[in-house]
Amino acid sequence: MQVNDAKVKNTEWETLDGISDGSDVQPAKYFSVCDIWKESVHKIITKTEYQTPIYLQAYSLMHSEFLHSIDNLFGTCYIWQKRYFDRMGIDKKVINAYGELCEKSTDSIMEWMDAYANYKKLQSDVAIDYMKTGNNYLRWWTDMCGKMMSFWNF
Repeated sequence: MQVNDAKVKNTEWETLDGISDGSDVQPAKYFSVCDIWKESVHKIITKTEYQTPIYLQAYSLMHSEFLHSIDNLFGTCYIWQKRYFDRMGIDKKVINAYGELCEKSTDSIMEWMDAYANYKKLQSDVAIDYMKTGNNYLRWWTDMCGKMMSFWNF
């Protein structure tokens, strides 16, 4: 027979301390998994709603600065360009015709930009309407499932 000097290892039930007899029962913080999910999703959505304007404002400021940089580039180059083109001796009628062409092109681009903005607004409105319809359908479906499950005996 072999003798072992090692201590006998306690089972995990014997090592648990502070096991209550039930008199210190804490009220449940959550009543179901759905409560946990709802609270978690609500926190994330609230945070997103708070931070979205910050992201949009930051992007808007960056975009404005980019556009102003391009505008400044053309303004800075104006003096050099004027001196260069004045030396070429281009007829004023040609310059006026070119100016009218550029104005018409600019007007067309502005109309296209307005049409695109209206399209994006319409696209956003349609997406919002679809989300509202989907949300109403989801509520109806959940209500029907709840009514159906209420007839089951668990």
